[in-house]
Amino acid sequence: MTRHILQISHDYNGPFVSVCRQYVDAFSNDCVTTVFLRGGHDAGVVKGVGGENVIFLEQPGEDLRGFKLSQILRLYRLLKPQQFDLVIAHRYKAIYLAGIMSYFLPLPVLLGIAHEYHVFRRITRKLFVTFWRRHFLIAGVSDAVTTNIGEYCPSLSSEDRLFTLPNALPRKYEDKVLARQDARKILGLDEDALVIGTIGRLVDKKSLHILIEAFAGLEFEEAILVIVGDGPLKLSLQQLAKTAGVEQRIVFAGHVPEAGRLARAFDLFVLSSGVEEAFGIVLLEAMMARVPILSSDAPGPKQVLGISGRLFSVGDVSDLTSKIEELLNLTPAECSILGEEGYRRVQSEYSHELFCARLARLPLFDLD
Repeated sequence: MTRHILQISHDYNGPFVSVCRQYVDAFSNDCVTTVFLRGGHDAGVVKGVGGENVIFLEQPGEDLRGFKLSQILRLYRLLKPQQFDLVIAHRYKAIYLAGIMSYFLPLPVLLGIAHEYHVFRRITRKLFVTFWRRHFLIAGVSDAVTTNIGEYCPSLSSEDRLFTLPNALPRKYEDKVLARQDARKILGLDEDALVIGTIGRLVDKKSLHILIEAFAGLEFEEAILVIVGDGPLKLSLQQLAKTAGVEQRIVFAGHVPEAGRLARAFDLFVLSSGVEEAFGIVLLEAMMARVPILSSDAPGPKQVLGISGRLFSVGDVSDLTSKIEELLNLTPAECSILGEEGYRRVQSEYSHELFCARLARLPLFDLD
């Protein structure tokens, strides 16, 4: 029997096209509708997410504060004609709206996915999922996030409603990863350039100022830093690069759809995120591309990498500079070994098949 699955996402920025796709793939034998609360209609997003239907509510505003009654009613009218067997909600606003809808519609199972720390710090949020909406299951994307949720909402653990459900790459993701030459062509990079790269939104939690400062201190003056992504800090980061005297050696590539497929363009992938980083899907993308990885030792990224990559002390510019130089001094054979370790880890710990198996263990229903 075909089941009807609804997933609601705050928006499609950052990793959320990939995140939503992994759930669509997990329910490939069912009918999946995806709703984005914020952001206009985008054909690329529709294709990237897949499923039977992708809906854009086009709510303005960065954080959806003051989500108006008119939008709640619009969502209600969209959902009322269809009986859904499961609702998956990404981030708190979507969790809240799914809970509100369950007051008026028969939504038997709600699965809320927490992608950040301190989601339930506010007492009203805590009460919402622990008392008012007791049929909510909550999953953190890493053990660190789940532990954080448990500190605020211990009853979720005692009632077996709290789980860890790590992100994974969508099914057949490896087929999308471009060859080094093709990826460099898209980014406008010379074939023989020494390239340090990163991918992510230009926002505070990515700590890209740390990466730029560390890059400025490298002895490898021939190296290029490529930052793929866009965001509110672009101008300030460009100014920092200018002040540090490395603006000619840093490429701000801007937003690139499905940017993770370009990871092979890099000789070294660096994730400079601060402690707010709860997971880091870009790490999985770089691991799949067999690229050597250097990440901060923030709990989420550290769990993702395991022993397959190198770590630097979060926020420590000098340590980051030192670790980058250490990795750039590796021989090609040593880089290949490090890349293969990452590839094996993503295959063994973050594959589509393992994600489906973890999802199947949740008290939802049989996914077979």
